[in-house]
Amino acid sequence: MRQTITTGVNKPEAQVDKHIFWPACIIVTAVIIVMIVFESQTLAAIKVAFEFVTNQLGFAYIWAGAFFFGAVLWLSLGRYSQVRLGGPDARPEFSRLSWVTMFFCSGIGTSLIFWSSIEWTYYFTAPPFGLEPKSDRAADYAAMYGMFHWGPLAWAFYCLTAFPIGYAFYNRKQKQLRLSIACAGLIGEKHANGHIGKVIDVLMVFGLVGGVGTALASGTPMLAEAISRLLGIEHTFNVDIVVVLIWSVIFVTSVVLGLKRGIQRLSQFNLYALSVLCVIIFIGGPTFFMLNSFTNSMGLMITEFAHMAFYTDPVANSMFPQWWTIFYWAWWVAMGPYMGIFIARISRGRTFRDMGLTVLGAGSAGCILFFILFGSTSMHAELSGTFPVLETMANESPSAAILGTLEQLPLYSVILVLFIVVGFVYSGTTVDSSAYVLASVTSRNLGEGVEPHVANRFFWAVALGAAGLVLMNAGGLEPLKTASLVVGVPLLVVMCLSFFSLLRWLRADFPERQRSSADVGTAEATASATPSTNESITGVQGYV
Repeated sequence: MRQTITTGVNKPEAQVDKHIFWPACIIVTAVIIVMIVFESQTLAAIKVAFEFVTNQLGFAYIWAGAFFFGAVLWLSLGRYSQVRLGGPDARPEFSRLSWVTMFFCSGIGTSLIFWSSIEWTYYFTAPPFGLEPKSDRAADYAAMYGMFHWGPLAWAFYCLTAFPIGYAFYNRKQKQLRLSIACAGLIGEKHANGHIGKVIDVLMVFGLVGGVGTALASGTPMLAEAISRLLGIEHTFNVDIVVVLIWSVIFVTSVVLGLKRGIQRLSQFNLYALSVLCVIIFIGGPTFFMLNSFTNSMGLMITEFAHMAFYTDPVANSMFPQWWTIFYWAWWVAMGPYMGIFIARISRGRTFRDMGLTVLGAGSAGCILFFILFGSTSMHAELSGTFPVLETMANESPSAAILGTLEQLPLYSVILVLFIVVGFVYSGTTVDSSAYVLASVTSRNLGEGVEPHVANRFFWAVALGAAGLVLMNAGGLEPLKTASLVVGVPLLVVMCLSFFSLLRWLRADFPERQRSSADVGTAEATASATPSTNESITGVQGYV
């Protein structure tokens, strides 16, 4: 049977791998149906799962954050930093600006706008480290803590699996963009292509649906609130459904245009719209408060980084790290393999150093910018009495608090339109890239130049939208947190396996890197002049 088919525009498309697609499809569909039909029982099960994961397994996420961050830095700065995806002669497929905007837009979505605007309120009213609620010190930590949660450790979760997945696909010429193949160096290709690999890929699919569903569930009501205010109508669940339909249209457009003309152009357009929005907020908002708050937060984050990274609070048991840091780390784990596949797919021609440092640096900087603009504006409105953010959150909704804060700024009508446009494009690119990855995982013989079948991508886009709607209707913040926590547990182990799998490949392909420093210097000089005789038979490994 042929492994690929050709579309009407002569673009080869991979066929669906039924051994992965159907198990994943059945599991995801069954979970969504169960959450709809047995809503009360689902909420009870969610509570039990949350308590078990946070109380018993929270330490695993904490250590994983530190390990993944260290691993990405080691790959970016260590002996293998000059290994290039695609081999020594490969050149980047996308410009640096397009590359950065693509992985940034696909990685954070509307959830960053939502949380950067109101996350500080939770830390302000229930601060960490035994601080007095609503105190000046609590405000300092509240302004900073979101930047930590969306900073380098978060992007390390996103970036880690991009190294083994990209190396397996571009350098070892594997025919799949899958997490299971990234583990082949450790578990063997037989197991990676067998039942163990199928289990790994199904877990990854389930984790991604849960992670993206959580992101869409937090961002969609905010967009619906914005549309309701723009049109002067009441915000109901039907408006939420309309929002999902609108970003579905954006997704359809992106699918028709393809990866380069779809996700790439949407991301670039979003960058321009977002730049205008940020400039208006920075100039029209509390500019000097933003700058002073950012400066103070950077100093506080640097001095408290290790404390926050390993904070579990076992004695006081305030549940702050469980409800926030561990929740976020679990969310990043659930999204990590997806982002690893997507970053790997668009990073051909990039060195390990370029990929690791750019993803960590640009990703963290972009997220911090959102907290400076949206978070500082919201906090200033509350502290100055300009707008009652906390009261609005308690009596109405977080989305109403976000839009109410922006309403106090000059050019509010322009801000509202740009806010809606940016939010929809973020949602569209997130769904499109997520569906692209899910379709890639459930396809077979997906070599370079071959794309997942359009119908496969459509199915996963519908599944992601359904998961988001179900989570929105399942009872608020607690089920959102637990959905990410539960799906991330087994993926922690698999992501670690993929890292050690990469190490085994690198040691086999670059034995000269294992010698002493002097020998390594000599070997590098030789390698720059002639191809190494120790290269693997694929002939694609190499240096810059």
